[in-house]
Amino acid sequence: MAEYIIAALPNWIQALAAICLVILTLLTLIVLKGYAADTKTIADTSVSQTENSQMPFLAVAMREGDQNAQGGWIVENQGFGPALNIGFSDYRDGRRHMRPIPPLGIGGKRTNLHNEISNALAQAEGFEIEYESLSGKRYRTTVVMENGRTQTRFHKP
Repeated sequence: MAEYIIAALPNWIQALAAICLVILTLLTLIVLKGYAADTKTIADTSVSQTENSQMPFLAVAMREGDQNAQGGWIVENQGFGPALNIGFSDYRDGRRHMRPIPPLGIGGKRTNLHNEISNALAQAEGFEIEYESLSGKRYRTTVVMENGRTQTRFHKP
């Protein structure tokens, strides 16, 4: 009997080694899956940070008049990237239409929209601007009058 056990010992060692190898492989795969998930999170965060660093923000502001310029409502890009494919709400014939305007670079202003903004703010829906960043993400800024004050809301995709 002892001779049988001694003769089978190499087979048992080989079987135990195979089981240990399978367990070690499974543990390695679990760790690698965790690393892959962390890498994906880092990549997603990096893309988000890049988009945020180049994100436009179109604001509607009342500019004070002075000796050099007339006052009134303006649209200004206060973000960190250019705003492309811009459209704003215009109320003609009592209906809302989206009118395009040229792109606005960082710090760019449109000063000739005073009448359109005033008319839109008189409507319950208010004034709305839709635009895109360089990466093609769409954004929207809405401005409404509530209790005599302008309320601005920024909508990310």
